[in-house]
Amino acid sequence: MPPLPFSDLDVLLAKFVEEGKIAGGMGAVLSKDGIKHLSVTGQQDRERGLPMREDALFRIYSMTKPITSLAAMMLWEEGHFHLDEPVATFLPSFTDTRIFEETGAHSRSGTQMTIRHVLSHSAGITLPAFSDDLLADLYRTHDLDGMRSRGPLSEVIDRLGTMPVLFEPGTRWKYSMATDILGRLIEIWSGLTFEKFLQARIFDPLGMSETSFAADPSQNTRMTTNYAVQKNGIVGVVDAGEGSSFFKKPAFNSGSGGLVSTLSDFTAFMQMLINRGMSDGKQLIKPETLALMHENHLTGDMAEMGAGDFNNMSWAGIGFGLGFYTILNSERAAFPEPAGEYGWTGAAGTLFFINPELEIGGLLLVQHMPGNIYTLRKQFREAVYAGL
Repeated sequence: MPPLPFSDLDVLLAKFVEEGKIAGGMGAVLSKDGIKHLSVTGQQDRERGLPMREDALFRIYSMTKPITSLAAMMLWEEGHFHLDEPVATFLPSFTDTRIFEETGAHSRSGTQMTIRHVLSHSAGITLPAFSDDLLADLYRTHDLDGMRSRGPLSEVIDRLGTMPVLFEPGTRWKYSMATDILGRLIEIWSGLTFEKFLQARIFDPLGMSETSFAADPSQNTRMTTNYAVQKNGIVGVVDAGEGSSFFKKPAFNSGSGGLVSTLSDFTAFMQMLINRGMSDGKQLIKPETLALMHENHLTGDMAEMGAGDFNNMSWAGIGFGLGFYTILNSERAAFPEPAGEYGWTGAAGTLFFINPELEIGGLLLVQHMPGNIYTLRKQFREAVYAGL
């Protein structure tokens, strides 16, 4: 008898649990009509002996970025800004763009930072948690470090605007706090707080009732524990499920990495993407706008634009759009499936991807840091395609 579809996915997750590399996790495969396959294995909290459950809460970290980017592009559709409009048009602290030199001197940039640069991570901004570049220490002295930044959103972004950049905007790709800028711009364009805009325009329409910047303490037994890992497995706890820091409402709502979500909620977001912006008969975003978002907006692939071995992988043949990676050349990227796949990852090992040609998606939910230490993401993706 031939193996059942996606049996490789079940075996993969079980193997990582058995080897002590993850406590537990979930893997889902989606089509236009819903979840085709779901693997749930292991424990969400080893210390409390809690088995992994389908309604467990996960820190999605950087998988917040595509949600924030989609929110911004909803407002682009409404005419609130142009993609090549300078950020300084709306945020005056970004008016004087200076490039940080190795000597510590600053030179004036010949290019103004635009909304497109921000959406495509080509603005020259950095993120200390993932960088050892020249700007990281300067950012830290000003309490700027992604979701760890101190202060309310408006104050954090105003401080960020006074910082120099690493390079002429548009000339390189650099993972950064850029998506946090979008959160503040969404407030200016919409007249709502960033949190309220996400709730009204994305979470409520999609039924994402448990996606937020702070989980409710009543959900204590459903919060996963985020584990510290080394190559051989779990070595400690980064953030315990019981009494997690994500039960405290942050002063800074980070569009780069601040959201907590669930399998049900995030698959609702993915389902809308697979259905080209449509959900329950409502068009949240136009298909043309979504297609624009997962086109490449760099002048080459990410490897050619300086991504290096970011996230412990090669970026040859992979571009970056307005909030997502996008596969440009499957052979060069060593992804032997139809080009056009797009998605992103999270710092605690999570991954989602959409293949618009095949009209499928894959979602991996785990909780361990560093998230890129294992080959699990690559193997998960391979297992999804093998199951097709």
